[in-house]
Amino acid sequence: MIVEPFLVDEMLLRLGRWLRMMGQDVANPDGAADSELRQRARAENRTLITRDRRLAEACMSAGAKCILVKSSELEDQLAEMAEQGISLRLDPVRCTLCNSPLERLENPTQDIVGREGLPERSPLAGGKEESDDRARWKCKGCGKLYWEGAHWKRMKEILEEVISRKG
Repeated sequence: MIVEPFLVDEMLLRLGRWLRMMGQDVANPDGAADSELRQRARAENRTLITRDRRLAEACMSAGAKCILVKSSELEDQLAEMAEQGISLRLDPVRCTLCNSPLERLENPTQDIVGREGLPERSPLAGGKEESDDRARWKCKGCGKLYWEGAHWKRMKEILEEVISRKG
């Protein structure tokens, strides 16, 4: 399984968020020019992921690593990443918004209840069931909360579909 730092251009921000949920370190500089992307990829030893053929060629010419993604569809992009050796399994260690590390909350009810704007009976605070044992995480950078809910289940289903197609 590949775990290395990546850099995505603006065309692949959605893919970048998915890669983060699969444990990858993915930077995405807002509005950066191609030259800035090439420079950052090389300076930080990140592999640039892009759909822009010219940018990919320029990046490789500048001595930086690059993955040229061919598809515009997320599921196909994920399959292309799997072909590059990236594991298609959820591994919540990075925030999808800011790329900061996530910390697992050992006592979610105590750690989250009372947070501004969060209802006491929300799924994050234990939901309606006191015995709710879903894993929960909090971003160390921006404070975003994550839990194994319906969105998590749908992401797993999509990844399983992609894996079964390539199988």
